[in-house]
Amino acid sequence: MTVTFIQSFFQKMCFMASALVVASLCLSGQAVGASDKPWDYDNNIYSEPLDESIEYGGGNQELLNKYTQWDVCSRMAPSTYRMALTVKVVKENQGNLDEIRQLFEDEWPINEGYFRDVINKKKIELAFKMADLSKWEESNKESPITQAAWDWCIAQDPEDFEELS
Repeated sequence: MTVTFIQSFFQKMCFMASALVVASLCLSGQAVGASDKPWDYDNNIYSEPLDESIEYGGGNQELLNKYTQWDVCSRMAPSTYRMALTVKVVKENQGNLDEIRQLFEDEWPINEGYFRDVINKKKIELAFKMADLSKWEESNKESPITQAAWDWCIAQDPEDFEELS
């Protein structure tokens, strides 16, 4: 009886790990494509002004916070889409969503007392709330999930990102 339970648990864990790996591998190549979305890493509008400020000896914390915010948000948006796709795959295969949530919380902690926890909590919340909108054939760039994550993140106070720089 115990051996059967352990085998079943192990199979479920392997399935969930496989789903996470497949989703991230399939979609990681899509993150390099078109450069028409603000969350494209190279589109940080604060890069040049920050470089100029540093070059001229300026120590502009507000500018650094905005640069960091853009950087964090540009990673959060597509990551949220990949998480939502993972939730969808698990849901479609009648997997245990509580286990996926726990795996997400282990990877992206939500209770360490930092602003990153707020970001991680929102990623997980959006992934579960919007999972049904994810599509294998859709790039994360065109997804309303990515857009929702970006919109939320970029609307946060840039000062909150100071601890992340």
